[in-house]
Amino acid sequence: MYNFFEMPLYESDEHLYNRYLVKHRNKQNKGAASRDSEKQRTYAAENLFMRMCDNPTFNTLDEVTKFSRKIYKSKTWIKLWEKSIESDVGRIFTAQPVIAQMNSRTKTMSGFTNGRTVTLCPITGFNKYVLLHELAHTLGHMHHGRSFRQCLLSLVGTFMGAHEKKVLANEFKRKGISYGDARKPQTFEVWMAAKQRMAKMRELK
Repeated sequence: MYNFFEMPLYESDEHLYNRYLVKHRNKQNKGAASRDSEKQRTYAAENLFMRMCDNPTFNTLDEVTKFSRKIYKSKTWIKLWEKSIESDVGRIFTAQPVIAQMNSRTKTMSGFTNGRTVTLCPITGFNKYVLLHELAHTLGHMHHGRSFRQCLLSLVGTFMGAHEKKVLANEFKRKGISYGDARKPQTFEVWMAAKQRMAKMRELK
């Protein structure tokens, strides 16, 4: 999608176009390469979602692990994992993240992951949604931007249901955060034409 020019001259049209591509990419998937600015709105949407939908819980770590193995064998997981390898071949070694339990109990953090291990709080994290949230992070989305929400909705649709997926998507929409495919950037030719039009408009002023 992003066709950068290699080693363009500083401040040349090609160099300025590369800068445009970087800004476009960051805007389309906030958090992936910059500040995770959509984190709080994502959390707010999730909190509303969990109040509105059934969120099955697990009693033990063994139950969580058993369910995670079911996820790893699914077509949805395999498809999302294979897609994640396209951007990071190192993820080939993390097809089935380990599920662990927090050593201390807390009500302020339900779970976290380093991309290889998902660690859950037995008080607030032993449920389907928190597990799916953390697993979405392990699939190459260590942030809360567009691609994370898109991946999460795929997991929710498969493992919680179509209704739950629709409710979550609606809450994302209500919070003004995108979850669909990213917009494509302008080609260099289209970008140049727009740049030239702006230059002519400035001259007329």
